[in-house]
Amino acid sequence: MAADARAETAGLVVVGASVGGLVAAILAADRGRRVVVLEREREPGGSARAESETVAAAGTRLQAAAGIADEAGALAADLLAAARHHLEPELAHALARESGPLVDWLTDRCGVAFELVRHAAPGHSAPRLHAPEGSGAGLVAALARAASRQTRTSLRCGSMVESLVRDADGAVTGVSARSGRRGGQVVSGPVVLACGGFAAADTLVATHCPETADLPYLGWPGSTGEALRLGDGAGLRRLAAMEVTPLLSLPGELVVPALLVELGGILVNQGGRRFADETGEALGLARAVRAQPGRVAYLLFDERIAAAAREADPFFARVVLPRTARRAATLAELARQFELDVEHLERTVDTYDANLELGGDPFGREPGGAPLAPPFYAIRVTGARRRTLGGLAVDARARVLDVAGRPIPGLYAVGGAAAGLGGEGTEGALAGTAALAALGLGRLAALDVGARDAAE
Repeated sequence: MAADARAETAGLVVVGASVGGLVAAILAADRGRRVVVLEREREPGGSARAESETVAAAGTRLQAAAGIADEAGALAADLLAAARHHLEPELAHALARESGPLVDWLTDRCGVAFELVRHAAPGHSAPRLHAPEGSGAGLVAALARAASRQTRTSLRCGSMVESLVRDADGAVTGVSARSGRRGGQVVSGPVVLACGGFAAADTLVATHCPETADLPYLGWPGSTGEALRLGDGAGLRRLAAMEVTPLLSLPGELVVPALLVELGGILVNQGGRRFADETGEALGLARAVRAQPGRVAYLLFDERIAAAAREADPFFARVVLPRTARRAATLAELARQFELDVEHLERTVDTYDANLELGGDPFGREPGGAPLAPPFYAIRVTGARRRTLGGLAVDARARVLDVAGRPIPGLYAVGGAAAGLGGEGTEGALAGTAALAALGLGRLAALDVGARDAAE
């Protein structure tokens, strides 16, 4: 940074106006700190704007009102089991304990209206998914509004953080940044890295997650690994962990819920033929979809499945289904809309229905569900990378750890910047845990900064 760079002091510097970063900013400002949020994009929210941002939380008021008994210990146990214990127990328990107060705080302080999803998602021992009204875009809007109304918070979009500032002992004391309007600046204060993962950085993916490098990334382009660059020298965890999906809609680039498959949906290719066990492991199925003509497949389901999914998943009902699906009274009409082979498609569905009655499947799919019946729906999908699950090592207070496992004074990481609640490889992340890690770590970071004030 040039010697004439402007300098200012803040009580907290947040790098990235992601949902986790905004939570940290709001809570820290509410507790008396002056907060500067530096966002390189033109608007806040990052990847959350196109996601459901459903939050897994235990012990909330919504659960209590619905008569659902749940507690943090059960959520932590589910997190550890899903990750096959490739997850730090203290982090799992800390975020599980924080989950209920987090959702209630988002409702009371930030005006986020949640709807409780009334079924237990796979891997969860109770119904505990909380869907924000308006999905991720609604959550971002509510948090941005709450932050803008807090007079101690300054949100600066179009600001690129170039490096962390450290003292002689290695403690982080601020950031150096640059923006078109403000030029160079140094902002002093403890730092929260909330600038996303690295799923969009092909070189980093090839280095750290080579088994997913052949899949495209079609999500938020800002996931370029800024946290890894800024936190150079920090400890790293689970960099090979990547969430992938075989069901990314084209067009729209929205993740179609696997619930459609669980309820009996099937995948066919352009020739109208099935080609895999639709319930198989996500990475293998994503590759199988990409191996089809045009690197796409078509998720076929009926009104029974659509109705059940609409009831269970608000994001599917309000966003995914109306934006991505086509509906037809007959298979022939649906085939014409997608230019599928009509004869083979009808034969495929007849064979699938017959196999349900016989209790067998040529691809090894476990029998279950009901025969597909008109009217029919289909969504064009492809396999893709979705998000990284590893990143900077953090403790149960969201503090970034060095390579020896010691907290780096003045440095925190949340959301995609941190190694969150996933396991190793491409499996082990439960529904609602990405949002919990982002929002929960943001809250934990702000609480720890506040605890420093009390100690001082």
